[in-house]
Formats: sequence, structure tokens, C-alpha cells
Amino acid sequence: MKMKNYTPLKQVTESRLNYAKLYLEELKNPTISGSEIEKAHQYSFLFHLKGVVDAFLVEINEIYGLGLKKKHLTIDSLRVSKSDSKKPIKEGKKLSKLMEKENWLSELKSFDPNKVKAVKKSKKSKDKDESSNLEEENSAIQVTSILEKFENWHTKMEKLITELRESALDASGNSPKK
Repeated sequence: MKMKNYTPLKQVTESRLNYAKLYLEELKNPTISGSEIEKAHQYSFLFHLKGVVDAFLVEINEIYGLGLKKKHLTIDSLRVSKSDSKKPIKEGKKLSKLMEKENWLSELKSFDPNKVKAVKKSKKSKDKDESSNLEEENSAIQVTSILEKFENWHTKMEKLITELRESALDASGNSPKK
């Protein structure tokens, strides 16, 4: 692996993580709650966080010198690829496992904020002001849970990428000298 080829690929992955973090921070602004701007930021966050995986696949391809073309570069293609030492690429295996049902990465890949179930009201009120407050409270609960989910995903993604990158660099013999 040539560092001059690898470094820009690593920077793309890191940029995606940073862009997702920027949108995550914007989503914490209470003035955008319930607006189209909030939805746009949610979708932008998801776009960049999902893109981290795709960018990282390109990194892994370079680290192991697999030579897979981008259009053929998937988690499955990595999972079945072999390194120069003919060993399976364990990072592909781990990503594949996380794409199974009941895992956070699988949920991230299929998440759509428009399909989040609305929080049911706990009681009905005849008083319009009280009803209005209850709707706002329920909306805040829903937004908070999405925000918490996004923060959790971002934290897990940062940890996953760091862990898998170190693992791949060690396994390929390209680990930086300490």
C-alpha cells in the first residue's frame, strides 16, 4: 500500500464522519424542531453517516491491495475476498455481521425519519392550550429519541472505523511504526 494513495482515502472517510457530526450538532438547535430544515439535516446526517461505510470500503480495498473496482466494492465482496496471505478479511466479516437484522448498522442503513412512528398521546384534553402543549411535548420526545439514536450511531461508527482501520493496517502489515 502506498501512503500517498491511502491518505486521501482515509481523509474522505474522516470527512464523512465530520460532516455527519456537523449535521448532528445542527439538529440540537431547538429553533429548527419540526421544520423542513430539521428534516433536511436529518437526511444529510444519514447520507454522510451511511457514506462513511462506503468510503471505508474503499480504504480497506487499498489497505489490502485487493484491486476491486468501486462498482464491485460491497461489504459482501470484501467478506469473500482474501488478503495477500490468503486469509479472509475479518473487517469485511465484522461489517457483514453488523448488517444483519437487529444490529445498529443494519438499522442505520434502512432508517427513514419520515417513517418514525408518532408518539401516542397519553391523554386527550378538551382544553386547546393543554392539548397543544401535549403535542409539543410528544414532538420533543420523538425528536429527542431520534437525536439520541443519531448520536449513538455516530459514536458507534467512529469507534467501529477506528477499530477496523487499526485491525486492517495491522493484518496487512501496513501499521504505522510505533
